[in-house]
Amino acid sequence: MSRFIWLIPAILIFQGCGSPGENYVPGGASNLDSLKVKLPVEINMGNRYQIDKDGSYIIFETTIGGFPAIRGSVKSYQATMFYDPENIKNTSATLRIASEGFTSAHDKRDVELQGGNFLNTARFPAIWFQGSKVKITENGFDLTGNLNIKDIIRSVTIQVKKPSVMRSAKNNLDMMMVKGSFTLNRNDFGLGIEGDWAADPMFGEDIKIDFNFMGVSYTIDYLKANFVHKAEGKEHAIGLVYNELKTNGLESSLKLMQTLRKSDRYKSEDWLKHLADIGWILLVDELGKESLTFFEIALEEDPNHLTSLLRMGDAYVVAGDYERALAHYREEWKLPARSTFTHLPHMLNAISGAFELKNMQ
Repeated sequence: MSRFIWLIPAILIFQGCGSPGENYVPGGASNLDSLKVKLPVEINMGNRYQIDKDGSYIIFETTIGGFPAIRGSVKSYQATMFYDPENIKNTSATLRIASEGFTSAHDKRDVELQGGNFLNTARFPAIWFQGSKVKITENGFDLTGNLNIKDIIRSVTIQVKKPSVMRSAKNNLDMMMVKGSFTLNRNDFGLGIEGDWAADPMFGEDIKIDFNFMGVSYTIDYLKANFVHKAEGKEHAIGLVYNELKTNGLESSLKLMQTLRKSDRYKSEDWLKHLADIGWILLVDELGKESLTFFEIALEEDPNHLTSLLRMGDAYVVAGDYERALAHYREEWKLPARSTFTHLPHMLNAISGAFELKNMQ
């Protein structure tokens, strides 16, 4: 059974977001109307992983006089990755790094790093990578894609060691561990090419970047453990509606839901949240068409219900309605700034195959 992930609940579970740079979104000004659905579309949502920063890191290193004298880390980033160990060629990844998240543990040097001669964080708050070209290697694979630093976009290749996938490894969550590295020439991206740094012949040109990511993919067992059980002496409302749908169909589950909403035991609960979570558990169970019904009800009651808006595009994907999924993602692009942003450009690219990083500026 394919499994589905969604990042919104991960914000509640996994920490590390929230800096001004991480919340940067282009504001919907980019014209994405030219994007069309590529055929055939092959998207297995169960192979999509979101990064758990509790088990991840990004570090960088450069040299002075040939010696590794400057080292640092990145504290603000998100990533989305599709990976199927049975079909490695279909691997793709989107990474976003908040420019202000770079630190070399030296205050004066970090001011220079984030200034106009290097990352220019005031003007360019995010660095993006999006890759989908895979070459199998002896130890894993090379992933080639575009890296966007400031207003420069160049092709880079990341050397990735073969990821380890662990099914139901953590509280019924599927886990993936992936490690890799790449080297970029700072001159190619206009980093330190002026002023004192440019005049220093000892300052190295190559910057080596290493990373280790722990990815998480939500499973139906995980959601059942959260929603299909008793709590405070009564059955969970989401579990009741879900089980009714599985047993007797959509119409019967909708009738039961209306009964529960009017009952003394359940009417005081947050039903907008329940509607979104019923849709979520149905998505994970590959019932995309049925899940859309619950998101639609939620949005009829509150057209600005963010969780339902953000999950609805994936519901169209699971339902196989890629035209409406693409249309919804284009509209989602115009939503207010949020930190869970690698998901959106990744899905736009997965469906259309034509999304470009220049749209992120």
